[in-house]
Amino acid sequence: MNFDPKKYREEKEKEIKQTYGSLRKRSFKFLFLNIMIVIAIFAFVFFVQRVSPQTYSNIVESLQLTVELPKIEYKAPDRVSAKVYITNTKRTAKDFIISDFYIKLYSNEKTLYEFSYPSAVQSSVEGLSKKLVYDLEKEIDISNLSAGTYTIYVQCKINGRQAEISRNFSYIEETEYQISIEPFYLTGEKMKPSLVIINRKSKQENLEIQKIIWKFSDFEYTQTVNDSIKIFPGEAHIIQSKFEFNIDKIGSFSQNILNTKVFLADGSIKEISISVPITKEIEISTKNIDFSLESEESVVASKAAKINIFMSNKQNTTRYLKMDKISFSIPKIGYNFEVGNRRFFFMPFSKVFVTKLERLVFSEPGVYELIVTTKSGSSTYQKKLTIAVGR
Repeated sequence: MNFDPKKYREEKEKEIKQTYGSLRKRSFKFLFLNIMIVIAIFAFVFFVQRVSPQTYSNIVESLQLTVELPKIEYKAPDRVSAKVYITNTKRTAKDFIISDFYIKLYSNEKTLYEFSYPSAVQSSVEGLSKKLVYDLEKEIDISNLSAGTYTIYVQCKINGRQAEISRNFSYIEETEYQISIEPFYLTGEKMKPSLVIINRKSKQENLEIQKIIWKFSDFEYTQTVNDSIKIFPGEAHIIQSKFEFNIDKIGSFSQNILNTKVFLADGSIKEISISVPITKEIEISTKNIDFSLESEESVVASKAAKINIFMSNKQNTTRYLKMDKISFSIPKIGYNFEVGNRRFFFMPFSKVFVTKLERLVFSEPGVYELIVTTKSGSSTYQKKLTIAVGR
């Protein structure tokens, strides 16, 4: 038989295509299998997190008990807050009867609070929604706890069937040492820092401070104190430096470090460091900024609202901004609040705390419009934010 090179080449090409085609199919199958495994693991982790006993109870006819905490770590003398909900996992509304309700707050050492309500209460909850059934903060003031881990346990009957849930949180006691300075400084200005000592313990803090060493750039000063101070829970004590530092050069963040050492009579030393932002020019434009609000807890009528205002930098640049005035108004209730002559230091795309709205109380539930207006030089900016107020 004569050898035909053309035919041989065609057969070889066909064989190679079939071989690599088979390999490619197996590779795709293997890749698809790996992707499905990753998705399955992610879904499993997500599901376990959502149905964890620390978050949701067992399901009773599509209904679950939920305990919501604003945070899982409190610092003395914070007040503990927790809300118990009936959560509907289905898309359709659901009627329910809740009975034999019991809640307990305890630690390993003792029970702090117990409440029981054996009577039955009938209600309903919309699809994929939740219904508040108990608000701990409205019933009792629990604060200034000893450091440790605490558990909130809730059980009841939903439509005659048992449901239970527990949530853990930690309570921390500590004495915080902070340095207070301006958000930034201009070259040629002087910096006079302060030491802020905050008592985050359940009891009065008694301290004896011997001296403080302040160090910035090439300068170091020793401030003799020899003072006994008493700080009540949740309060702060401020010690201002007797010395000033000249801001004569910009330098980098790693170079512009203010270091403070606090020497206590018991022999312990507390050391704190902070970066000092320095610039040659202040920006007075309100371009590419934004405002947002965050509530420390649910805003309800007839109770002082705890709303914090933040300002965001929408630019990918470091900014040293000065505001002549920032005003806040809610026309519907005649509320007005204002802060003035503020400096703000921004990293790229960062946000900073502006202020907490003072003396703000809503008499009625509803949706309110908060108007934020800024003025810096000849530049102005206005933003409208929405506040939802419940009962």
